[in-house]
Amino acid sequence: MRLPDFIRSNMEEILRAWEKNAAGILPARNYSREELRDHIRHVLAGICAEMDKDAGLRHPADGVKSTGSYTQSHARYHGAERHDLGAGIVQVTREFRALRTTVIKFWRQSDAFGATPTDFDEIAGFYKAVDKALIDSAEQYASRKEKQGRLFETMLSSLPDPCYVLSLEGEFLYANRAIASLCGLTRTDLIGRKFEEFDLPESYNSIDHVGRVVESKHEVRGEVEIDVGANQVRHFEYVYAPVLDAEDNVEAVSGVAHDVTEHRQSEAEVWHHANYDYLTGVPNRRLFLDRLDQHANHSKRTNEPFAVMFIDLDRFKEVNDQLGHDAGDILLRNVAQRIEANIRESDTVARHGGDEFTVLLLDGGRTWDVKALASNILRDLSEPFTLNDDTVAISASIGITLFPEDANTVKQLLNNADQAMYLAKSSGRNQICFYRDLLVHSMTSRLELLSDLREARQKNQFTLHYQPIVDLGTGRVTKAEALLRWEHPKRGLLAPEQFLELVEEAGLMHELEQWIFSEVASTASPWGNLSSEPLEVAINVSAKEFVRNTLDMPWEAHLGLFADSNMTVAVELTEDVFLGEMDRLNDRFARLQQTGVQLALDDFGTGYSSLASLKKFNVNYLKIDQSFIKDNGGDISHKAIAESIIVMAHKLGLKVIAEGVETLEQHNWLRDAGCDLAQGYLFSPPVPASSMELLLKRPEGLPPTESSFN
Repeated sequence: MRLPDFIRSNMEEILRAWEKNAAGILPARNYSREELRDHIRHVLAGICAEMDKDAGLRHPADGVKSTGSYTQSHARYHGAERHDLGAGIVQVTREFRALRTTVIKFWRQSDAFGATPTDFDEIAGFYKAVDKALIDSAEQYASRKEKQGRLFETMLSSLPDPCYVLSLEGEFLYANRAIASLCGLTRTDLIGRKFEEFDLPESYNSIDHVGRVVESKHEVRGEVEIDVGANQVRHFEYVYAPVLDAEDNVEAVSGVAHDVTEHRQSEAEVWHHANYDYLTGVPNRRLFLDRLDQHANHSKRTNEPFAVMFIDLDRFKEVNDQLGHDAGDILLRNVAQRIEANIRESDTVARHGGDEFTVLLLDGGRTWDVKALASNILRDLSEPFTLNDDTVAISASIGITLFPEDANTVKQLLNNADQAMYLAKSSGRNQICFYRDLLVHSMTSRLELLSDLREARQKNQFTLHYQPIVDLGTGRVTKAEALLRWEHPKRGLLAPEQFLELVEEAGLMHELEQWIFSEVASTASPWGNLSSEPLEVAINVSAKEFVRNTLDMPWEAHLGLFADSNMTVAVELTEDVFLGEMDRLNDRFARLQQTGVQLALDDFGTGYSSLASLKKFNVNYLKIDQSFIKDNGGDISHKAIAESIIVMAHKLGLKVIAEGVETLEQHNWLRDAGCDLAQGYLFSPPVPASSMELLLKRPEGLPPTESSFN
C-alpha cells in the first residue's frame, strides 16, 4: 500500500497515536486538543497531496536505501519515489524523520528565521510525534495484516474446496491443499506449474478461462467431472474471477471449485425415481412419452420413420392370483429383461403400467424388420419363466403402429398401437397386429368397405405412385414401377395389400386395372421423351384377372397410347399365374408379345414357377423377392439362392431386377453378382408422378445413397 493511501485509510488511528506521543507539547503552544488535532490532520493531508503530486518524479541517484545521510535534494521528492521503488511505509517514514532532522539542523546553523532553540525543539518534537504516530500505526497495521494473512491462509488451506490463484500465463501463484491433492503434488511443488500439465478435463483448462476472464473482466463459471482415482468420478462447479490492480487491470485470476457430487447424485436419484419404473428398472410411462414426443418432433423435420409397439401380457392375472404378487413382480422384471434383450440401445422399452409395456423403435419404418423383431419378442416371452419354486408359461399380444404412415402425433400413435394390441388379443392372443390391419377390421361392416371402394373410383380417390428402377451398371433410371394407392378420406393413404383382396372379391379389378393403364398412358407417356434412352413403366396385373375365362383384356386398348412416345410397358405378374390352364396362358402370353409388352415375373423364388415355364412363355425379367435381398448378410442360404437366380436367369436370356435394396452393402453385392437392375429405398421410395418426373430429369441418374430412405 502507498503511504498516502495508508494515511487516508488509517487517519483516525494515526491521530489517536499522535495525541499520545505529542502530549508534552500541548501546553507549549497553548493549543487546545481539538485545534492541534485538526492541525495535524491538515499536515497529514498535505503530505498525501504532495506525495501524490510528485509520485511520478525520480531522482537519478535514488534507489531503495535503509538509513543514512540525506541532503537537501531529497526534500523535493518527499520520499514518494522511495516508496514506489520498494521502500516500506515504516522505512519511508523513518527517512522523513532523518530528513527533517537534517533540515532543522540546517535551520539552526543558518539562523535564517530568527527562531530560538526552544522553537526548533518544539518543531522537532511536533514532527517527532507525527513520525512516531505514523510508525506505530504502520506497525500495528502490518501486524493486523500479517495476522489476517495467517488466518486467511489457515482457512484457505483447510478448505475442502480447491482454491488457487493463477498468473496470466496460467501458472499457480497460490494453491491450497485441495487443489494440490487434485493435481497429485504438494502445495510447494505446485507453485509455478501450469494447470494444463495435469490430467484434468479439457473443459477445466485454465488457460482458456484465464483468457476469457482477462478479456471480459468478469467471472467464468462451469461444471466438470473429474476422475479422482479409485474408480470415483466427482462433479465440481467452478468459478474463475479477475484479481484487479489499482489501475483496474487484471493482474491475476483466482479459481475456486466446489464439489457438488452428492447434490448431483441426489438430483439424479430424484430424476430416476420420477422417470424409471421402480419394479423393472426400465423407463416408465412419463419418460417414454417424453422420448416419443421428442422423436416425433425430430422425425417430422427429417422424415425418419419409426415404430411404436404396445405389448400386453396374456394370462398375467392368473399368475398373479395363483402365485401371489411377489411372483408377479418377479415375472414382470423377467419380462422387461427379455424385451430389452431384443432391442438396440437407441430404442426404448418402458413399462406403461400393470402388465403392459411399450417399445419405441427408431428407424422402424420397414414393416418386415419390425415384424421380425416383434416375432422374436413373442418367441422369448413364450419360453417358461422360473418364479421362485414355480415354472410358468405366458404369452403376449403385440400391437404396432408406424410413423408417419399411421399417425403423426404422440396421442394418436399410442392409441393406434393400443387398438392394434386389442385386435391381436381378440384374434387368439400370442399374436402380432399392425394398425394397418386394424383399418380393415375396424370398418363397421364389409358392406361399408365395399361401398367405399366403389365410391373411390367415382371420387378420384385412387392415385399412382412410381418407384424408379435403376441400371446397376450405369446408375441411370431406365424403368419405373407404377404402384396403386388409395387416398381414403378417413384412413389416409392405403397401400394395395390393405384393399386389393376385397377389390378382387368385389369384381372391381377389371375396372381398376383399366383405370391404371389409362392413368399411366396419360401421365407417364411424356416421360419417354426426357431421355434418348427408352423408358419402361411396369404395371402390376392380377394373376387371377390375367387367366380369367374371358378372352378380353380391357387394358389392351390403352397400349396404343404409348406408340408415339419413347416408352414401353411391362406387365408384372406373380408366379401363381402358372397355376392356370396352359392353353389359356398360351393365348394370353401370345397376345402380350404381339403388342410389344414385356413380361416380368414378380417375387420370384417364393412361388410355383419352373424353368420350363420361364422359357415357354418368354418371360423378359425376373424380380428377386426382397426377402432374399434383406437377409443376405444374416442367412448365407438366401444369398446363395439370390446369386443362383441371377446366374440361371442370364443363362436363359432373362434380365434380373432386385427388389427392396436398402443398403450400399446390398447394392455392391448385387452389382458384383451381375444383377442388372434394382429398386428400393436406397435409391428412392415410391413417389407421386410429379416427383418421379423430377427424378427422371436428373442428368446424374440416381446414385445409391442410404439417406434416400429418409
